[in-house]
Amino acid sequence: MQIKQRGATPLILATLLLLTASGCGSVLDDARGEPAATPTNFNGLVEQLAAREFAVANVVSGDPGCSDQALVPMAIAFELSGGGLEGAVQARVYRFKSDESYQKLRASVDACAAKWISDPATLLMVDASPYVLVTEGVPAGAAADAIRAAVREAAGE
Repeated sequence: MQIKQRGATPLILATLLLLTASGCGSVLDDARGEPAATPTNFNGLVEQLAAREFAVANVVSGDPGCSDQALVPMAIAFELSGGGLEGAVQARVYRFKSDESYQKLRASVDACAAKWISDPATLLMVDASPYVLVTEGVPAGAAADAIRAAVREAAGE
């Protein structure tokens, strides 16, 4: 009876195969580049605002601020405070499902905002597809810049 002794060759080959395969992921990731940023949901926008010391309260989904029923599914009304604001301001964000929807309905947001904005001189409108944020009473400067940055970050820009 002859006993064959298995050498280390199959073990070495298996180890080399695993090391080679595990290295492919990083090589493929490098070839594909960084993943594209994607927009967050409303909670993500609130997190971006909170990171800039703003607070969101009295959230009402489906309140576009006007009678345009096409905007109801995209609209969220809320009060925004903190972040250097002297008091709470009314704000609305419209989040569109796609860039196509954004392009199609963007002008409707302007018409709708005209119905509820009382002082156009204090209007702040931030466009960062798929979002449009509309508010009034935010002074130019650091607070307005922080709101713009939060919306753009939430939009994946």
